[in-house]
Amino acid sequence: MKKILCLGVFLASNVWAEPLIVTTEDAPPYNYSTDGGKTITGSATDIVHELFKRAHVDYSISMYPWERAFFMARDEKNTCVYSTTRTEAREHQFQWVGPVARNDWVLFALENSSISLKTLDDARKYRVGGYRGDAVAVYLEEQKFAMDNAANDEQTIKKLMAGRIDIWATGISAGPWFAKKFGAKIKPLLNLRATELHLACNPGVPSATIHTLNQTLKAMVKDGTTARIFQQYQ
Repeated sequence: MKKILCLGVFLASNVWAEPLIVTTEDAPPYNYSTDGGKTITGSATDIVHELFKRAHVDYSISMYPWERAFFMARDEKNTCVYSTTRTEAREHQFQWVGPVARNDWVLFALENSSISLKTLDDARKYRVGGYRGDAVAVYLEEQKFAMDNAANDEQTIKKLMAGRIDIWATGISAGPWFAKKFGAKIKPLLNLRATELHLACNPGVPSATIHTLNQTLKAMVKDGTTARIFQQYQ
């Protein structure tokens, strides 16, 4: 009996020690790369690095297209994905660490557009674009919008600038970031929802690891670490 108990403790410690596989997408300013995914940076990335360092959890980060990154974390043991909007539909698919950032959903138009919105229904007569699998695009599809979705935000803002869509649905920080990158002038039309981004982990990740990460993140918020990191990307 003693040998069996010791074996159980050994196996449990091995589960804890197994490095986490962390996936992400190219979604500035939270997580992005300027060299094809070899180096991953961004405000959420910096927070994740500091979080895992303080929690003494081994990990590796890889960048993929969003849907692949998301489904890997949902379906593969010991895998997490960031930056993930915590929605009702996703709630029971993952264990959650966060929030690592705030990311309100906003409808944008070009600055010289005459479009004015008071409600979401006002947007139905316009061409609305987002990107496939993104939480705000999924939400609008659920609201019966005929979305003109691209592969990512970079493609979507190019469509907005070219006049192929009228309204761009994206995050409150992503919109201005991409607009600055491509020299576009945009304006917010409507704030759809206040949302937060998280690290979403497969149910197979040990619950003790999730607890440690959440407690460590709370300490980072309290000591001002997360605020300082966000400031660097303003």
